[in-house]
Amino acid sequence: MLLESQVGPNEHILWSGTKNKKVSVMESIFNPMLPFALIWGLFDFGIIFMTTSTTHSGSHSNANKGLLGFMIPFFLLHLMPVWLYLGGVLTSAARAKNTNYCVTDQAVYIQSGVLNTTTERIAYQQVISVGTHQSFFDKRAFTGDVVLKLDEIVYAGKRRTPHQRDIKIENISDYEDLYRLIMQYQPSFATGMPQNAPRDMRSYMQQYGNPPQDQQYDDYSNDRRW
Repeated sequence: MLLESQVGPNEHILWSGTKNKKVSVMESIFNPMLPFALIWGLFDFGIIFMTTSTTHSGSHSNANKGLLGFMIPFFLLHLMPVWLYLGGVLTSAARAKNTNYCVTDQAVYIQSGVLNTTTERIAYQQVISVGTHQSFFDKRAFTGDVVLKLDEIVYAGKRRTPHQRDIKIENISDYEDLYRLIMQYQPSFATGMPQNAPRDMRSYMQQYGNPPQDQQYDDYSNDRRW
């Protein structure tokens, strides 16, 4: 299902795009897990090689066969960090191909997945700040990321807990233009409200456009005077 077809009927598409596949693959290969996976793999494969060499050089007793029967499945499981790294690298091209972005005048849509695809809608009311990021490979390919910091409420039973997380529109060529575009619709920028304003006051500004007449907001201390 095309991402554009999932946009709301009252929304206007301002921008759409996909990830740069080459940059995405290179970032998957040279990620922080690479040295850990290399060391882990060399250690495990070294033990496997020494164990099998010792077994083949000795007599083929039932004890040696039992040892191999234990060692092989054990190390296949013990090499899980290596398999996870290789899996990420091998599926990086497919993940980049299936990742689509769409920006409207009301929200940001992100579609991603390999076998199954999911679509997330991020309303601008959730966004408390917008930034950009460039990796080493982004700089070489003249691409970059737009980073959205979200302010959310996590419900655990009757308990409400504030939670913040980052969402990235990754490896796109016109990331600077998209950053400026989203800034125009990001509430704290559009209303002139400080990003560290209390949640209820930000919501009031987003809904009515003006602060309550009987309230004053202090940008430095986050105090509310009645």
